[in-house]
Amino acid sequence: MALQDLLNLSQQRKKIGLSEERVREIIPVGRQYISFWREYPDLFVDFLLQFGNPQEFHFYFYQRVFLRAAMRHQYMYAVFPRAYSKSFLAMMILMIRCILYPKCKLFVTSGGKEQAAGIMKEKVQEICTLIPAFKKEIDWSRGVTLEGKDYCKYVFKSGSYFDNIAARETSRGKRRQGGVIEECVGVDGTILSEVIIPTMNISRMCMDGTTHPEEQLNKSQLYITTAGWKNTFPYDKLIQLLVWQIVKPEKAMVMGGTYRIPVLVRLLDKNFIRDLKMDGTFNESSFEREYESKWSGTVEDAFFNAEIFDRNRILKQPEYAASGRSSKASYYIISVDVGRKGCDTVAVIFKCTPQPQGAAIKSVVNIYTLNDTHFEDQAIKLKNLFYKYNARRMVIDANGLGIGLVDYMVKPQINPNTNEVYADFGVYGGTYEGADQEYKKYRTASCEQDALYLMKANAPINSEAHANAQASLSSGKVKFLIDERIAKQKLLGTKVGQNMKPEERAEYLKPFTLTSILKEEMMNLREENEGVNIILKQANRGIRKDKFSAFEYGLYYIKQEEEKKKKKRKFNAKDWMFKN
Repeated sequence: MALQDLLNLSQQRKKIGLSEERVREIIPVGRQYISFWREYPDLFVDFLLQFGNPQEFHFYFYQRVFLRAAMRHQYMYAVFPRAYSKSFLAMMILMIRCILYPKCKLFVTSGGKEQAAGIMKEKVQEICTLIPAFKKEIDWSRGVTLEGKDYCKYVFKSGSYFDNIAARETSRGKRRQGGVIEECVGVDGTILSEVIIPTMNISRMCMDGTTHPEEQLNKSQLYITTAGWKNTFPYDKLIQLLVWQIVKPEKAMVMGGTYRIPVLVRLLDKNFIRDLKMDGTFNESSFEREYESKWSGTVEDAFFNAEIFDRNRILKQPEYAASGRSSKASYYIISVDVGRKGCDTVAVIFKCTPQPQGAAIKSVVNIYTLNDTHFEDQAIKLKNLFYKYNARRMVIDANGLGIGLVDYMVKPQINPNTNEVYADFGVYGGTYEGADQEYKKYRTASCEQDALYLMKANAPINSEAHANAQASLSSGKVKFLIDERIAKQKLLGTKVGQNMKPEERAEYLKPFTLTSILKEEMMNLREENEGVNIILKQANRGIRKDKFSAFEYGLYYIKQEEEKKKKKRKFNAKDWMFKN
């Protein structure tokens, strides 16, 4: 009896008996079907749709291409923008493999374990709703298939399963045959190459007990991501697979696309793209990464290393006021780069945590931007931040425009929203002689003493600040907020985040987004030398460097203060010896 005859009978809803003879009779036909579906997974889904409501789901042409390419190649790297349904298709690939390759063990990993679990749960539930036949292939028995906050495991009746594994050392020693690396730009390259990829060192054992190492499933790696930064592990992996696509096209495939395809098929609203381009928190380079699939960053002569920056992105929550969470000895520094008339004033909030030995840990716990605001209004907002964080010092770039802001900072103001009177701020010192005396005549009895440190940078000071920023980053002494994509996934994993309005969610994610823009500005800087001085120039003039300037001036001031303390601690007994 042919398989089609059985299918016809099932569609007529007639009960027929299944005997060993009947099953053995259709095995050759079944083999042909399964071999065919492994090459044409979209047609397998079309077949499954016959047992549900075909009107509820249909493939777009590009989705069929994606599915076929992913199933036919051992290694695939897909760089696509948001709304491309790449995560949806990646989960569907895993589900199809689990059905058509019995007893296989697959995985999903991402920058965070919760992020991977959240993606799995959301997409699998969506697929099972749209295509009910998939749901019937999963063993939903209690304690078998698991759906938790940070761990999901889907076990199929074929004996296959896929789960999420953490991109951490704790995953060392696990064994899988293949998997999906979701948002691989957020995955640590060292962990991926030393821990995750080695989990795939065994081949799938078939139902008859044999193994076939040449099978496409074995060691299969599907990299799914939006574009990130050049000179990082994900970018190097992309280039590697691009080369493999040329030298061994039967094994490797690289795909990419822009926002225009989802707009064309109406998965993405073109008005959303238009509004996005007008959003103040997105610049051209950020938009190109997220929606044009263009990798950011300069070539080999970039002064800062994107991978080192990402390694230091460990802070899970921004701080909006002074907090003693990490240490009672911690203190805050606010560093300000001044802008006016089309340029933002940027305030970077540092939380410094002294260490028993060596330099303090400098955590960038928040970043604020003041858009095209009068200097007096800026002074009021900055003083408000100073008191919210109970800051030890505010570092201000007093070159050029900055001197205008300082003129207001050294005078009292009234907050129009609260009618609170903010005292005049006294100058503690600066990078030039007499900075503390220059504004002494403006001090009143209620003056906030020693609140300001004035930066007037020249070529030698800039060189020192550049070198210090690079050294601080490389040593791991500077910590940043996590990537906004990971933060968003964590937020959506909570009931509070799910109930937020889009504008509330955007406001919550703003510090994470601004941290990514800081990274973008740093990766855009090239080193040039003029004599002994280091000059950093923008490779792309369309990318500003105001957040970087505020960042490095804050680090420079903290270094000066730490060196002062070291000098005070030094004691040389020889200086107290008397000889004749």
